[in-house]
Amino acid sequence: MGQSSRIPAIDEQFAALGPAIARERQRISEERMFARLWQRDHTLWKDDPRGIVDRLGWLDCPAAMPAALPELERFAQQVRDAGLTHALLLGMGGSSLAAEVMRRMLGVRAGFLDLAILDSTDPATIAQRAARSDPARTLFIVATKSGGTVETLSFLHYFYTRLRDGLGAEGAGQRFVAITDPDSRLDHLATELGFRRTFRNDPEIGGRFSALSYFGLVPAALIGADLSGLLQGGARMAEFCREADSDVREPHPVASLAAALAAGTRAGRDKLTLIGSPRLA
Repeated sequence: MGQSSRIPAIDEQFAALGPAIARERQRISEERMFARLWQRDHTLWKDDPRGIVDRLGWLDCPAAMPAALPELERFAQQVRDAGLTHALLLGMGGSSLAAEVMRRMLGVRAGFLDLAILDSTDPATIAQRAARSDPARTLFIVATKSGGTVETLSFLHYFYTRLRDGLGAEGAGQRFVAITDPDSRLDHLATELGFRRTFRNDPEIGGRFSALSYFGLVPAALIGADLSGLLQGGARMAEFCREADSDVREPHPVASLAAALAAGTRAGRDKLTLIGSPRLA
């Protein structure tokens, strides 16, 4: 918000929306929207709970995932002990975005795997990634929630065939890891092909809300990120958001952002620009 003072147009837009934002903020407080979110109250969206109550598992990630950290740390150590130095994540959209952000923001800790992301079907991009991937030293992470994403499975078949021709079926399988929902097509395919490991994610977590689930934490473990710190930060923010129904006379930043988005949407504003610090930009 501090930077908006340097951009008069933004100040003018917020001033114009001011009364509408105040009304939305009042409504958030009166209707206890954030408390109801944590209670999985589907009526925040619609009367029918289908497609809602079974998609809110991301709310529990900061509390549920610490139990998986020892397993993730052992896995990262095992692949390092096996002589692997690079990882290539094969995924589209929500299955790869968190990993890409973590790689760019956190870098790679000394001695851990250098992570790259393939989320493009452009032939030149695929060929470039293939040329850079040393089969003897690369771990391939196949990530798709549904387990049936056509692009991701195409990546899998392409790279698996290349490795099988050079390492044999058993050697190729040991270079692959799957992250997917239980009992998905990829889950079964990973078993058939002898993958080194399959991480079965909570099926109630959507791909675009999966940063603190296996979809984000497996790549984070491989680059040597502070997994405990990531989850603790998530837990602190979750607790902070639980308080967002606070008195409207003392606006809560999260509720204020929600109110601004709602007011802008009702006014026909269908674009959102985030102005970040240089480090985040």
